[in-house]
Amino acid sequence: MATSGTYAYNPSLGDLTIYAYQLCGIRPTELTQEHMSVARTATNMLLASWSNKGVNLWAVDLQSVNFNQTPATLTASGTGSTVTLTYSTPNTPIYPVGSSITVSGITPTGYNGTYTVTASANGTVSYAGTTTGAQTVAGTISTSVPTPSYSVDPSTVVILDAYCETTTNSAQPIDRIILPVSRTEYASYPNKYQTGFPTTFWFDRLISASRSTGSPGPSVTLWPSPDGTSSQLLKYYRVRQLQDSNLSNGQTVDMPYLWFDAFAYNLAVRLAQIWAPQLIVGLKPMADEAYMIAADQNVETAQQYISPQIAGYFR
Repeated sequence: MATSGTYAYNPSLGDLTIYAYQLCGIRPTELTQEHMSVARTATNMLLASWSNKGVNLWAVDLQSVNFNQTPATLTASGTGSTVTLTYSTPNTPIYPVGSSITVSGITPTGYNGTYTVTASANGTVSYAGTTTGAQTVAGTISTSVPTPSYSVDPSTVVILDAYCETTTNSAQPIDRIILPVSRTEYASYPNKYQTGFPTTFWFDRLISASRSTGSPGPSVTLWPSPDGTSSQLLKYYRVRQLQDSNLSNGQTVDMPYLWFDAFAYNLAVRLAQIWAPQLIVGLKPMADEAYMIAADQNVETAQQYISPQIAGYFR
């Protein structure tokens, strides 16, 4: 008998939820709107837990940051004493307070000129100015030297590996690895605006303003601060959080085929805590086993080397 010849099995969250309830002894005909609402919440709590547990290889991607970029303005507004510009994120500069920026191309033209930054965060910068009115034509923001800090996508869980790229010879760019440092070690650097080829980075894991009012959002800061000539790009591999799961329109779950069994059993455990607590004692060992089987194969097959290294000194 012939096999299917396909590799497309990708059940919706609804299908996996029904199966998880069946593992809890609840038949599909018994499910109510409350059952499904609870399942949606349990699913997203489970995915949040898995985002915390380690590196999910399918959620790793490569980000690129250009040191010599000139972000286009999205909006410009003024109060009569302060001007605020917004621009897209992530992977765009964060302009340090006290630094100088040049704004050009905006209409009204009163927003254009060279100014000293008075406030900044991910995707926004402010300076003293008397111009008012909404932007009708977008412009650009530029600096004489690159900034040390850049916005990071709020979905980033952790930065794994980072390197700076020199593109002087575009046919053969040169990459050099840079290493992470802690907040303590970065704070110990006496001259944070020293320029040169970056050798270290600090990932500041703040949450976005959409989750916490006033938070500037996550950022990556380089030291030495890039000079824009010895290197032109920062590239880093990051682990992103798993995407939200919803039951509407047959949406699927953000995970590969090999994790479906672990997902179904672990969702069943969470649902059993509410609807069938007497079954947890049997479901939990099976859920743990399914997770370990999936986690054990979720690794890169590469050589491992153990060698002595001098650790950083933290005060």
